[in-house]
Amino acid sequence: MMNKEQRKQVLIEELGVYFETEYDLPPLAARIFANLVVTDEDGLTFDDCIEKRGASKSSISTSLNLLQQIGFINYFTKSGDRKRYFKISEKDAFFSNKLKQSLKKLETECKMIDKVAEYNKEHNITKYEENKEKKEIYLNCLEETKKIFKKTINDLKEINK
Repeated sequence: MMNKEQRKQVLIEELGVYFETEYDLPPLAARIFANLVVTDEDGLTFDDCIEKRGASKSSISTSLNLLQQIGFINYFTKSGDRKRYFKISEKDAFFSNKLKQSLKKLETECKMIDKVAEYNKEHNITKYEENKEKKEIYLNCLEETKKIFKKTINDLKEINK
């Protein structure tokens, strides 16, 4: 049976792989983010990140900068301590941002489907007619999903008031 630290390392690796594919993150940035997700600490310092990941200072620095730029993490300081502590962005902001990204993808997909349908309507009426019913069902699903995402984003905002 695994102890807490072993389970934590396995989880960090699993999360790292997930973040790599889901968010298109480089492996090191994904592992640092995973570390921050599961840490028991308030936040991790630059040195903590080096120690936990065993990577070079420049690689850690690049990864932390990337994670900050995309809004996944931010840093804070403790009074009397010059070190910066990194932590994941406020969870509601992280979840909201993730939903907003997904919403944007759905909206783009709806537009693309409509453009293809318009093209087929003008230039390939048989294909347009064959796909009309499927397109309507699919777009309806996307619209319902968009409504759920918007409601959830608003619900997350309400929690913070």
